This record gives sequence, structure tokens and C-alpha cells, in this order.
Amino acid sequence: MRKSKDIRLVNFSDFYCTCCGKKGIPIIRKVGKEKEPGHLKKLFCLYCNEEKNMVEIRPNGKYTLEDFEIEYKGGNFINGERKKPYKQFLLEYYKGLNNHE
Repeated sequence: MRKSKDIRLVNFSDFYCTCCGKKGIPIIRKVGKEKEPGHLKKLFCLYCNEEKNMVEIRPNGKYTLEDFEIEYKGGNFINGERKKPYKQFLLEYYKGLNNHE
């Protein structure tokens, strides 16, 4: 009997709605087939009851839940779309915080 070596490595990605900020349904991605950090994907939001852009957050990824919370609470999402690329938003966000101190 031949042993199968068809073991596939996968990661679970969490998705957070850019409109309501709540966690959506996780998706499985094959290792090596992941998208860029903070990737936006159109998925059905269980809380908004419609298809919305969701931000992908991978375990041990460069874009974390804390990054999403800063971006969401900082107002970088309008109608589910990013106003500015995340790195640009982050630079301006921290620059604004330093000006208020």
C-alpha cells in the first residue's frame, strides 16, 4: 500500500469588517498562497448583512489586529475602502499624535 504525502500546510486568516469593525468568518489559505499584509477581500459580513470589504489578518503576520484597530478607529476606511495606503496612514497618524503632545 502506497503512503500518500499529500499533506498540505495551511494557515487560517481572520477577517474584520471595514464598516462595523467586527470579526467575520475565517478562511483557510495554503502556505505560500497568502496575500499581502492587510489585504482587503469582499466577503459577507454577518453583522452588516451584506457583502463588505474585510481586512485579512494572519497569525504571526505583519498586519495585526492592533494595526486594524488603529486604522479603523483612526478613520482610514470610508465605505469599506482605504482612504490612504496603510503605511502612509500610519506615518500621518503618529505624526498627528506627536503634534498633540
